Amino acid sequence: MDGFKISASGVLAGDWDSASRAPAKDLARGGLAPWQVRMLNAHIDANLDSDIRVEDLAALVRLSVSHFGRAFKQSFGRSPHAHVIAERIARAQVLMLETAEPLAQIALDVGLSDQSHLSRLFRQATGDTPFAWRRARWSPVGAGVTVQ
Repeated sequence: MDGFKISASGVLAGDWDSASRAPAKDLARGGLAPWQVRMLNAHIDANLDSDIRVEDLAALVRLSVSHFGRAFKQSFGRSPHAHVIAERIARAQVLMLETAEPLAQIALDVGLSDQSHLSRLFRQATGDTPFAWRRARWSPVGAGVTVQ
């Protein structure tokens, strides 16, 4: 019985030997499960060009909206809204470098209402306007445009 007490107290204290999995205190607490993170990333990536509501994201991973918000922030380090905006800005940056599309079209392609919406959010995120950022980095060859 003493062996059981020592063993049980070791488990409760988180003292695991190296052959077992990590103690609970080393694991992230209160975040999303890996399958939920994968599902959310895939859904957000596939739907950046449309409205992405927190309610829909929560339903996708079978959580209440309030619990989802807390768990999402624990896992991603920012709110769902901030994450979606950051993903939209990142996609806009890729499109600005890889295409010759006008900024107004890129704004629509990443789910923003218009070019001014893109400009405001882009400047908050990068410190530059989309036009200035693109001009400093864009090359016609990289965007598949032939110059004659």
